[in-house]
Amino acid sequence: MNPLSRFLYWNMNYHLDHHMFPMVPYHALPQLHELLRPYCPAPYPGLVAAYREIIPTWLRQIRDPSYGVVRSLPSSPPLHSRLCTDGNAGVQE
Repeated sequence: MNPLSRFLYWNMNYHLDHHMFPMVPYHALPQLHELLRPYCPAPYPGLVAAYREIIPTWLRQIRDPSYGVVRSLPSSPPLHSRLCTDGNAGVQE
């Protein structure tokens, strides 16, 4: 997301990161996001692609409230091993 869009969007692209780690300061959310990126599904290429999944899912959930979209997660090394090997002092297992 470009800086202007990110500003207008109030950094909502880091919303999940903030809720997973609420004690991380606002200015450090981009770095946290980069650490978490290998553990998350690939982002949609744009708003239209996202709505192509959201709208049919929402319509199906009207008929079947138990329906949900399952996105596959990449296989990655444990997060604690990345934190301990990337030079961040004070981070321990």
